[in-house]
Amino acid sequence: MAVATAGIEIGGKRKRRPKGAPVWLVTFADLMALLFALFVLIISFSEIDSDSFRRNAGPMAEAFNQPPPIFTRSKESASSASKPVQPKLERENEAPSENEASYLRTVQRGKLSAQVRAALDEELRAGVVELDIKDRFIILRFPARTTFALGNSDLVGAIGTTLDRIADVLARTSGEIFISGHTDDRPISTSRFRSNWDLSSARAVSVVHRLLRHPNLNRGRVSAVGYADTRPISANDTADGRAQNRRVEIKVEIPATR
Repeated sequence: MAVATAGIEIGGKRKRRPKGAPVWLVTFADLMALLFALFVLIISFSEIDSDSFRRNAGPMAEAFNQPPPIFTRSKESASSASKPVQPKLERENEAPSENEASYLRTVQRGKLSAQVRAALDEELRAGVVELDIKDRFIILRFPARTTFALGNSDLVGAIGTTLDRIADVLARTSGEIFISGHTDDRPISTSRFRSNWDLSSARAVSVVHRLLRHPNLNRGRVSAVGYADTRPISANDTADGRAQNRRVEIKVEIPATR
């Protein structure tokens, strides 16, 4: 049977070739098929323990003229497979990992500090209150000169309305709230306060009572303590240093919440 041919003339001679697809196309098609098989295999490897990999591993091995794979299951994977899958709600209630908790606290810290700055803009600029951020806490520091009369635990001036705005911000957050009173190292002994321990504790309690006037602030989050002169932030050998040590602090914990 004759094969139909076509010819081209090269150097005066006519060269015949068979009609149809060129010979290189067969190699190219074979290469494309192998590449397709390779990409399917890569996709199967995206989840090593998935059912799709187990289903496709056999045909892929045959395509590359290899024996079928044998799967073994480790003790850890076997035990995890026997455990029921937790519902989504339960996973959401689990404690976050350390890295996730750090990220969540950073977000919450930025959010709370922005709310405090917005609520106490005038007081912060006037020095009535100071804002400090340390680790997982936001600290509002009230110098005694803006909050109490010397040797007294009764709130003075407009500090009550300032504490009301703080209570409104705290009521919309979560986390523990620690109120602490501090004095300088000069001893005190009066009919009302036996020592600086009494005075610092009474000042902290006065702040607590004002904050808890807010109806939505959970009293279970709040605690008060007096430290007397045991935790100074400045040296007590100057009038300015003693004035800095006479203070009340509201320390707000930043929780790691989703």
